[in-house]
Amino acid sequence: MKHITPYFIIAALLSCSLLSCSHSPHENEEEHEKEKHNHENAITLSPHQAKDFGVVVGELTPSKFAEVIKVSGMIEPTSTGRNTVTARRSGIVTLASGLSVGASVRQGSPIASISSRGIQGGDVNAAAVAIRDAAKRELDRLRPLYNEGLVTAAALNEAEKAYKEAAAGVGASPGGGTETSPIAGNITAIFVSSGDFVETGAPIATIARDVRLTLRADVPQRFASSIPGIVSANFRPDCSETILSISELDGKSVSPGSINPAVNGYIPVYFTFSSTPETQPGSFAEIYLIGNERGNVLTIPREALVEMQGNYYAYVRSKDDDDAYSKRLVRIGASDGRNYEIIDGLKEGDMAVMKGATVIRMAETSAIAPPGHSHNH
Repeated sequence: MKHITPYFIIAALLSCSLLSCSHSPHENEEEHEKEKHNHENAITLSPHQAKDFGVVVGELTPSKFAEVIKVSGMIEPTSTGRNTVTARRSGIVTLASGLSVGASVRQGSPIASISSRGIQGGDVNAAAVAIRDAAKRELDRLRPLYNEGLVTAAALNEAEKAYKEAAAGVGASPGGGTETSPIAGNITAIFVSSGDFVETGAPIATIARDVRLTLRADVPQRFASSIPGIVSANFRPDCSETILSISELDGKSVSPGSINPAVNGYIPVYFTFSSTPETQPGSFAEIYLIGNERGNVLTIPREALVEMQGNYYAYVRSKDDDDAYSKRLVRIGASDGRNYEIIDGLKEGDMAVMKGATVIRMAETSAIAPPGHSHNH
C-alpha cells in the first residue's frame, strides 16, 4: 500500500476546502462587494481555513537580536561522567553483540571478551593453572610424609601457602575473560574491532553518563575576536530537526570570555547542559553561537520562510482583506537557529505568516481559486 505524504494530504484537504467555498451566480451582493477589494494575483485562503490548517499571522515589529556565528561541533560527555573500559589481560578481543557508538548499556553489561588461547606465551591463565596444579601435587606429596614424621610442620605449612597463592592466581574463565561496563550510559567511542589483539591496559571503549553533557563548538580562527562576546548557543543535533537552546537546558558557558588554544585552525568553545533524548554523546551538531544583542532588527521564525530555487520567500496577509495573501522575496541575514534577520523584502507593520507557510504555499501552487472567485480582475 502506497503512503500518502503530509504534503499531498494538506493539498487535497485544502483543495476540497476551497472548492467547497465556490460561489454560485446567485451569491449575495456582500460577497461580491468583498471580492472587489482583493488584490490582483493574491493567494486566497479564508480566515476559517487558515485557522483549520494552523496558519498564524503576526505583525512585524523591530526587536533585539543577538549576533550569531554558525559553526559545527559535537556533543560530548563531561569529564566526570565518562569511563573507559580497558583490557585486564592480553589476547584476542571479541566485541559484545550489537555494540556500537551511541548504544545504551547498563552497569555490568558485557562490552568485550578477551581470549589468550592459542597465543604463544599469551595464555597467562593457563600458566597459572599449571603452577597451581604443581603446588597441589607438592602439597599432596608432603602430607603423608608429615603424618609419618618425615617432614617438619614448617615444610608442610610452606607447601600449603604456595598452593593457596597459586590457586588465587587462577581466573574463573581459563584462557580469557569478559570486560563489562562500570557505569550505565551510552557508548561514545570504540577503539578496537573484533579479532584485534590487545595488550593489558589497552582501551576498548568509552561509556558516558547522560545526565550532564558538553557541547563543543569548533569556531574558525577568523572569528577569534568575537569569542569573548559569546554568551549562549542554540544547536541542532544531527539526529534531530529540533533546535535546542543551551539556556533552556539549564546550560552555561565553560570559562566564558576566555579563548582556548586553536586546534587545526579551530578554537573550541564549550558549554555544559542537561541532556535530552535528542542529545546523544558522540553526535555531531549544527551550532549557532549567540553573542551581543543589536536593537531595532526585524526577524521572522525559521518555519515562516519557504526556499525555492535558492531564494527565500515569506507570505504576507493583506491588511484590507483577510482572505488575501501575497508572496514576498526576502533577503535574510544572520540566524540564531530559530529566527532569521530580515534585511529586505518585509517592513515593520507587515502582517507576516509566522506559522503555516507551507499551507499558504499549497494554496499558491494549487492555483485553485474556484470559478467565480479569481483575484485576477
